[in-house]
Formats: sequence, structure tokens, C-alpha cells
Amino acid sequence: MSPVTTQRTCEVCGKTFIAAKAHALYCSAACKRTVLLRRRHAAGRQRRHRRCPRCGNLFVATRSDGLYCSNACRQAMHRRRHHAERPA
Repeated sequence: MSPVTTQRTCEVCGKTFIAAKAHALYCSAACKRTVLLRRRHAAGRQRRHRRCPRCGNLFVATRSDGLYCSNACRQAMHRRRHHAERPA
């Protein structure tokens, strides 16, 4: 019994290819990698919606480790932490 091959269209580049497996969606490993990278990038962006611990504003962090909505809030929290530790 020979394997069933079907002609498919790649979801990334639109090329027509012969799929060795019935569930194949991409014509090459490069097209599959493109989709995986897009998904990973989109997932990372979705998680970056945060609430600033100082002022409570909702914001989108530009970095994965961003906690504050602005430099002013970041500096104010730093000063609050470090001035609270100093003896009077």
C-alpha cells in the first residue's frame, strides 16, 4: 500500500506542494518556522499588558521585564524604597 499524497497550498507563502501527510499545512520547514515565530511574538505581546504598581494605570510594557508605566513612576518607587530604608 503506497502512502496517500495530496496537493495542498502553503498557508504562509501560497505555493502549491505535495503533502506527504494529510495534515501538512506548510511547504517547508522555513514556512513552519515563520508561523511558530509569529505565534511566539504575538503571545509575548499579549502578556505585556500590565498595571503600574505606583499609579495603577494600565499600559503595554515595551520590555518583557517592564513593571512601571513611565520613568517617573519607576524613579518614584525607587526613591520610596531607598528613602524608607535610610535611618532618620
